[in-house]
Amino acid sequence: MDKFVKERDNAFIDFVESGSMKKVDAYCKKYGVQMPKDLKVKQAGIYKAVQYCTNIPSEIKEKAMIKCLELGFNPFIKGL
Repeated sequence: MDKFVKERDNAFIDFVESGSMKKVDAYCKKYGVQMPKDLKVKQAGIYKAVQYCTNIPSEIKEKAMIKCLELGFNPFIKGL
């Protein structure tokens, strides 16, 4: 489980920093994680998920929050 989480966090951090889905897509393929087909929804979902990853630094969470808002989405998951 630790490897799964570490790889997810690294993929998410890379996405927030670079905008590239390459590592996220590789992670999803490796672990069989299904993602939305719509790119904008996929991106927003990652930005939202970043807010709840305990090992992701706050500066990355802040960048993800801003990018999520720029896409027109609430950066938090309702009810959490």
